[in-house]
Amino acid sequence: MPILREKKALLGIIAGVTMALVMPGFPLGMLSFVALIPLLFALENGGGFLPSYIAGLVFFLINLRWTFTLARFDVLAVPGVLLLFLYLALYFGLFGMMVGIIRKRWRSDRSLLIVFPVLFTLFEILRNSGPLALGFSSLYQSLYSYPVLIQMAAYLGPWSITEAVAFVNVAFYLAICRKRVSFAILGAGAISLLLIFSLLPVSDKGKHVKVAIISSQVTQREKLDERNLFTLLDRYTALGRKAAAYNPDLIVFPESILPGYILRDDRLLPHFTSLAQQARAEVLLGTGDYVHGKIYNSVFLISPLGKVLGRYDMVHPVPFGELIPGRSLLERIGLQAFIDSFLPQEVTPGDSYTPLVGIGTPICFESTFPSPSRAFARNGASLLAIVTNDAWFAGSSELPAHFACAIFRAVETRRYLVQAANGGMSGVIDPRGRVIASREKEGIVSARVTRLTSESFYSRYGDLPLYILFVVSLLIAGVMEMRKNNKGRG
Repeated sequence: MPILREKKALLGIIAGVTMALVMPGFPLGMLSFVALIPLLFALENGGGFLPSYIAGLVFFLINLRWTFTLARFDVLAVPGVLLLFLYLALYFGLFGMMVGIIRKRWRSDRSLLIVFPVLFTLFEILRNSGPLALGFSSLYQSLYSYPVLIQMAAYLGPWSITEAVAFVNVAFYLAICRKRVSFAILGAGAISLLLIFSLLPVSDKGKHVKVAIISSQVTQREKLDERNLFTLLDRYTALGRKAAAYNPDLIVFPESILPGYILRDDRLLPHFTSLAQQARAEVLLGTGDYVHGKIYNSVFLISPLGKVLGRYDMVHPVPFGELIPGRSLLERIGLQAFIDSFLPQEVTPGDSYTPLVGIGTPICFESTFPSPSRAFARNGASLLAIVTNDAWFAGSSELPAHFACAIFRAVETRRYLVQAANGGMSGVIDPRGRVIASREKEGIVSARVTRLTSESFYSRYGDLPLYILFVVSLLIAGVMEMRKNNKGRG
């Protein structure tokens, strides 16, 4: 028995490594179709919690290694990140336990083909829900650089890609274990199904506009220092003039570009309203905002006439970065002084995903989840514009991981998407998830996009069709097992 546990633990470690190596940051995305096979071997013969928990812990340690760069700003980030990983790994452990329980009752290969992908996907969805949700590290993101394989996300959402990849893994695992080519053919068929979605038409009818995106490389320490306010103002206005030289209809700046409240400061706002007037273009930019004693992470839009057309306040702030989940409870148990030293004032969440004159504006962390972009599209956004600051993680694997999320948001909503990043990757993505232009260095990204109005199936119905598919699949598996048991008794 100890040998069996050691073997399972080793398989869990291998599974964690293989899952991590297919994620953004490594050029091995196509291997996602076999990355879960070590985990399937670890789940043989019961005892699924421990190897799955180990797999999850190793996976997060590798895949989210970029979170440790936060130690440059606060050494307490290290134990905090480790605690987060221990928590997130629980989802893998509980998944393994559930698979083990069901497999004791449903032992057929056909039920494994259904149960494993559905449960794996459901636990991935649960991990992306609630106050501690983290939109990174979802299996579907492994295919971000293969647009032909991710078009199903426009119909059934990104989690359907996770389920399809998990299904292929089970099919190939059974092909190895049972030495049957039919399972391998089944897995190849599932990959072919993903490819079929790429053959379906995508509407490109709408108003064509030219965008100029500002990519900047301001370090986080520079950005946080109020003494750099006017130096950074000069730097960004110079970048704005460079963007204007492309004769765009829309200029997009990154998130919170200055250590000041641009909308409330007469020394700052006129520089951007003048830019809009001189360029005869709309100008979109991120800023912190201060209203009635509350701080917001905001984006606002300026018209070509220099008028502020509207403001969007981030609805989903970053846990522990912009707000403390369960703060009131922690204060009641005597931790107020510690929390105040860590984050004295939280970002106040906005109340709706309202587009700015037809532009949906997910801010930074919000783009890692499908729901904000989908809500913007449902509310009339004809273009998505992500503003972000990735300088916290400069030079790390967070940069491609964050840009990978943007690719899926474009496919899910069937919208052109632009991303303006400081310290990260800026670019333009078409509704099929193809990167039209991108850059990491400071400068301008210019491209033509189309403002589209037709809704994708996923924008309209969300995850409901996928949940119905889950229920139907599990019912089918249950019926198959009942019939098999009845035949056994007969």
